[in-house]
Amino acid sequence: MQQSQKTIYFYIAVVGIFLGICSPFLFTYGMFLDGTTYAAIARNLALGKGSFWMPHYTETLFSTFYEHPPLALWLESLFFRVLGTSILVERFYSVLSILIVGFLIVKIWKEITAETDTAWFPLLLFICFPIITWTATNNMLENTMSIFICSSVFFYLKAIRKKKHYFTILSGLALCLGTLCKGIVAFFPWTFPFWIWLFSKQIPFKQVVRDTFILVISTLLPLILLYISSADAKLFFDTYLTNQLFSSVSGMRETTESRFFILKKLWENSIICLVLAAGILLVQIVKKKTVLMKKQVKNSLVFFALSLCGILPIMLSLKQSGYYIVPAYPFLAIALALPFQAFIKEWHGKINHSSKGFLVFKIISCMLFVSVIVFSVSQKGKIGRDKAHLQLVFECSKYISSNTTISIDAEMHSDWGLHAYFARYSSISLDCDNKHTFYLHNQDFSLPQLDEEYVHLIDIEKFSLYRRE
Repeated sequence: MQQSQKTIYFYIAVVGIFLGICSPFLFTYGMFLDGTTYAAIARNLALGKGSFWMPHYTETLFSTFYEHPPLALWLESLFFRVLGTSILVERFYSVLSILIVGFLIVKIWKEITAETDTAWFPLLLFICFPIITWTATNNMLENTMSIFICSSVFFYLKAIRKKKHYFTILSGLALCLGTLCKGIVAFFPWTFPFWIWLFSKQIPFKQVVRDTFILVISTLLPLILLYISSADAKLFFDTYLTNQLFSSVSGMRETTESRFFILKKLWENSIICLVLAAGILLVQIVKKKTVLMKKQVKNSLVFFALSLCGILPIMLSLKQSGYYIVPAYPFLAIALALPFQAFIKEWHGKINHSSKGFLVFKIISCMLFVSVIVFSVSQKGKIGRDKAHLQLVFECSKYISSNTTISIDAEMHSDWGLHAYFARYSSISLDCDNKHTFYLHNQDFSLPQLDEEYVHLIDIEKFSLYRRE
């Protein structure tokens, strides 16, 4: 049996662990606000509501959604077109995005080390960042953007190895697509050639200047052409830059208390990986194998610097969240794994793949993978989070048809989760300014004077639904 065939069980184990962490949430109702919003918009696009440059959320909230670039939403809408409008579609799309990122980590690893037998190790470190499995089950835009950013790094490594400029152009185009997913935070791989020159000396500085220029031009030129050739694209970029980007940098959007918030989140997410790496380092010290680390130290520094470029610029704005730096984690995982590549490869060579111990490992890996799928399916139809909101939406949907706007209390308008769930699961819009056929009242607030035509229908926990006859 070839080495690559023997190591397939390590990959099965890693994927099994990843899906195992995700399994309680894969088939359940309820998701983080942003992910629910994106799923609602993507489904609307699939149903013909809105367009690429003018995505539609609800009739009363972001009727035209200019908060983020539209590519990831449009790509997800393709899955809705093919697979229908089930909640499983956004789950599948989100998890698949992270699996594709994992595949690209393996491709990048092969470009660096010329082998894939040990590539399961950076994958293991990658899923040990808790934010990765969280984003995988919450449909974040960073998932799709990470695909294009990892593709860019892979193409540039290929450009160096094959000495072909068109791979550098492909690298820049991938960053252009990443920008169309979540904005200019996708630009950080522009620094990749510099770090390669600084730490590994694989390319001369003259090539750094040339390749960086190609990367910048091939990233920006398509965006400029879109801006000047399409009125809809121009309107989108103008609105997005004003409402989202400039407001975030100036601190006008929702903010954290400290610019160092993102570093705190980085530390919290890195603890498991650092403990795991420290454990392997200790084994190397005991076995006197630390000399094996020298082979990949320079490459490790390259990817560590690259990951920091995807993290530190976030500190320019007080608008921060832990998932903003998800695209940097693949490179941080690679950076942490590279020093141990030679040691793990040597360890692989000493494994007796015919032993009972390895047979047990193979059985456990396969059983883990299968049992995770079975458990995930067993959770189908259950409510994973925001139970009160979802029960309210499901009960109201029995009386209110889709594509309807209903009235709500003014105090309920800022309950963004309620907007999101009504939009995603029922295509119902909420309006606090105008009278409509249905009125939803929260009993925590005083009941406004209703017209005589309004008839009480049902009470759902602390909510009351009225209908104008």
